Amino acid sequence: MRTWLRRIGWGLLALVLLLGLYVLEFLHHGGQFRRLEARAGGACTPIPLQASAEDIQIDRARGVAYLSALDRRGLVERRPVTGTVLQLALVGTGAGNGAGAAPVPQPALESAPPGFRPHGMSLYRAGDGTQRLFVISHPADGSHTVEVFEQVPSGLFRHLATRRDPLFVDPNAILAVGPDQFYVANDSGAASGFQRATELLFRRGLSPVVYVDGDTARIAAAGLKAAAGIAMSPDGTRVYVSETAGNRIAVYSRNPGTADLALLERLPVEGAPDNLNVDADGSVWIAAHAKVVALVRHFADATQRAPTRILRYTPGDGAGRLEDVLVDPGDGISAGSVGAVYGRRLLIGSITERKVLDCRLP
Repeated sequence: MRTWLRRIGWGLLALVLLLGLYVLEFLHHGGQFRRLEARAGGACTPIPLQASAEDIQIDRARGVAYLSALDRRGLVERRPVTGTVLQLALVGTGAGNGAGAAPVPQPALESAPPGFRPHGMSLYRAGDGTQRLFVISHPADGSHTVEVFEQVPSGLFRHLATRRDPLFVDPNAILAVGPDQFYVANDSGAASGFQRATELLFRRGLSPVVYVDGDTARIAAAGLKAAAGIAMSPDGTRVYVSETAGNRIAVYSRNPGTADLALLERLPVEGAPDNLNVDADGSVWIAAHAKVVALVRHFADATQRAPTRILRYTPGDGAGRLEDVLVDPGDGISAGSVGAVYGRRLLIGSITERKVLDCRLP
C-alpha cells in the first residue's frame, strides 16, 4: 500500500512539474518576461474613430488610407454591431508635425451587404486604373465571407459580389492578386474542438492559406501556426505570411503564372506578428503583439494596456534586416494590429482602440 501511495505521490509531483514547465514556456513564448524599451516612431497624432481599425490598406496612387472599421470592443462585450470601411485623405494633411490639418475619416463604401463585419482587407489595382477592394467579413450567423467591392467614378466602393467557400475556415487576412483572384490566410485550421484545443495549447501548425481563382479554391500553403497577416512583394514573386502563434514570418516564393507558393524561409520575430503591409520599396511593415497575456487582459478589461510593436523588415540578397520602428507600452495605442506607410507617414490601427495613430517617421 505504501509503495502504491509513494508511486502516486511521485506521479502527481511529476505532473505538477510538467504543468509548471508548460506554463513557464507558454508565458516565455508569449513575451511575458520580455523587457520592452519604449521607442517613438516619430511625432504621432491620434485620429479619433467611432470604431477600431484592425486593418489598413494604402492607395498610393490617390493618397488615401482605407480602414477596416468595426466596434470590436462591442463584439467582445457581445453587442450586436456592424461595421464599414472608412477612408482618410493623406495628401495635404498633417502627421503630428503641424504640416496640415489632421485627416477626417469619411465613408469609403457606397453600399455594403447586410450584417457586414469587416476584418482583413486587400486593395487590387488593375492596369487600367480600376480598383477593387476585397474584405473578409464575419456576419453574426457565424459564417465567413469575402466581400468584393468595385470603385465607382465618385471614388467610393460599390458592393459587387460575395464569395463563400468551405476552405474559409477562420479567415483573418486576404491578399488580392487579380480582379477575381486572391489568397486567404486562415488563423485556424482546426476541424474539431479537440484540434482547436491542441492548436491553442500546443501551437500546432494547422492553419492553411487558400488561393481562390474565380470560383475555384485550393490550399496553397499549410502547416502555419495561426496565420494572421499576408502581403506580397511589389514584383509579385514573394508572399509573406505572419504566424501569430509561431512568432515568425513565413516567406514564400510565388509563381505568378500558377499562384503556387514554395516556402523559402521563416523569419523569427520578438512577439506575435499580426497584419503585414509591404511598402513601395519592398520593405515589410509588421505589427506585433509583444506580450500576449497583456493582450488577453486588454480584451477582458479595456483599462488594461497591451503593448504595440511595429517592425520593418528590409529584404536583402542574403539575410534581410529586421528592426524596431515603434515600441509603445500601450500609452499611445494598445493592441496595435497594423502599421501601414505612406511616404514618411506611419498609420497604426488597433484591434480594439477607437483611434488611429498618424505618425511622422523621423
